Amino acid sequence: MAAVRGNGDKRKRILDAAVVEIARRGYYNTTVAMIARRAGVADGTIYLYFENKDAILFALFDRAMSRFIEKGRAQIPQQLGAEHKLRRIIELHLELVGEDRDLAIITQVELRHSLHFMGQLSRNQVRDYLGIIADVVAQGQAEGAFTPEAEPLLAAKAIFGVLDEMATDWILSRRNTRLESKAEAVAGLILGGIRLRA
Repeated sequence: MAAVRGNGDKRKRILDAAVVEIARRGYYNTTVAMIARRAGVADGTIYLYFENKDAILFALFDRAMSRFIEKGRAQIPQQLGAEHKLRRIIELHLELVGEDRDLAIITQVELRHSLHFMGQLSRNQVRDYLGIIADVVAQGQAEGAFTPEAEPLLAAKAIFGVLDEMATDWILSRRNTRLESKAEAVAGLILGGIRLRA
């Protein structure tokens, strides 16, 4: 068991080191050797865990999306109404992105430089995350709270797009604000667009 924990810890150290190096230097200026040095492992050790630098970048994104999905499932009770669920998803999204500026730089900036990366990501955990949001939209429609005109998956993509843009704006902004402080205003905007009008 100790070996398994050690291996998991080494992989985590490599990913944590990659976050810092890529956020500070940019993906193309970061080498495997730089990541290995920061992680405190030999260069060759990286290749025991990752096929190449691209695989490290994908793993960083997958780890971030896994956290979003796990926290969402753990912190959003199923018995909540759709509006409350959607508010909580928005709060959690902005809170989790705002916790780690280096990781946010990678997910919001570095990953966007390549159609190859974007194509791969659209087939990975983003699809699961969008599915969670779409299910909440469908629930809201069934409850009579959200407009039936909104196709759930399309609405989920629009909601994700708003959250994504808020995160990118926060990264590029020179103001020292907390991203999660925008959650209430963002939730108001999104819910205002999908609520069923009386």
